[in-house]
Amino acid sequence: MKKSIISGLCIAATIMMLLPGCSEKNTADKDKPQTVTISVWSWDVALMQLQSAAEKFKLTHPNVEFEFEEMGTDQIYNKLSTSLATGNGIADVVSIEGDVFAGYVDKFPQGFLDLTDIVDERNFLPVKIGEVKFNGKIYAFPWDAGPMGLFYRKDYFEQAGVKASDIITWNDFIAAGKKISAVCKTPSGKAVKMLPIRPTRPSLYAILCAELGQSVFDAEGNLLIDTPQSLQAMHLFKEIYDSGIGQNYNGWDEYEGTVVNQTVATIPEAVWMIGTIKDKAPDTAGKWGVIDLPKISVDGSSSCANGGSVVAIHAKTALPDLVKEFVTFAMTDTALQAEGFEKYGLYPSFIPSYSEPVFEQGDDFFGGDKIYSVFIENGKKIPAFPQNPNIAEANDIIGSAVSRILLKNEDINTTMLNLQRDLSTKFAK
Repeated sequence: MKKSIISGLCIAATIMMLLPGCSEKNTADKDKPQTVTISVWSWDVALMQLQSAAEKFKLTHPNVEFEFEEMGTDQIYNKLSTSLATGNGIADVVSIEGDVFAGYVDKFPQGFLDLTDIVDERNFLPVKIGEVKFNGKIYAFPWDAGPMGLFYRKDYFEQAGVKASDIITWNDFIAAGKKISAVCKTPSGKAVKMLPIRPTRPSLYAILCAELGQSVFDAEGNLLIDTPQSLQAMHLFKEIYDSGIGQNYNGWDEYEGTVVNQTVATIPEAVWMIGTIKDKAPDTAGKWGVIDLPKISVDGSSSCANGGSVVAIHAKTALPDLVKEFVTFAMTDTALQAEGFEKYGLYPSFIPSYSEPVFEQGDDFFGGDKIYSVFIENGKKIPAFPQNPNIAEANDIIGSAVSRILLKNEDINTTMLNLQRDLSTKFAK
């Protein structure tokens, strides 16, 4: 009996000792911030960099979890169109290519958060601000940019007696290309061509138009196909093609093939081409250099861009302030931007990032040359061309005209005048 009483007292004492602890635990649980989740749609390397940003963000926001879904651009756009139409099923954060973003803002003007209050456009490349600013408001964060330069093979230039510093204009470029094709051979024994050309797309025409200060549409949405600048660009494109210095290609695989098979002496392309060259032709290390694109005239411009993406926030996100805080961190932390460039070739449009050491040092693959200075200086000079929701469709149709001009020798002026008329009717407001 004594044993039972003693045991009961011990148990009671033990319970009494535990009660304060339980109370404290319940209070602690109640005060603990509730876990929330931010969802993200993105693709390959862009997604990996956003995951890295998320891990760093969680160090100061331990209650935040992330749900990442990796998709190709086509998958994202298919889901985005459906989700924006219904207002449901869309991630909080979405990666979108800069040149297609206008189409979504135009069709779904209430689909994305207004970020005008947190995006300081003075800190970003003007061309990227042009991709995210509509009717005076900013609807996404600019991310990676595509300032262009002329990648060139130092060994081919040396064999042909061509100096990179002598290539100022496209006429200089054509002359140098003829010298190189006459002297240099590829590893398979064929004549080296000066540059890759896709005769069914308006890529080089677009570069030449940009150097002349115009795009396909003006700020009011009017087409600029039959302007003096457009006609001059197309005539020069045809001259370059007819000179015989180009290596025809069709599609991305063949484009990469010009690097792999070492069939071209130059590639006019955006900064992201660095990664492609290193990945596809590692045995050409030390043979490449980078200079400014050729100009149309000596006193003209050589600042153009190709590619890049933006990051938008769904207007109906349940966590607008938190999501804005995360995206701001991911897009403006200079160390993160440098990391994205070093690991994945994501060249930042956030100008303060260029003070990070990686952008000031030489690249061993390029013989120690400080090649990034070319892209930094040109990137700052690229104007913010007007965006238009019809640009992608217009470029497809222009590509058909390019094909007829280059491959079937259609008259340039007539073709472009007809194209102006047809597209103006098609995209009439």
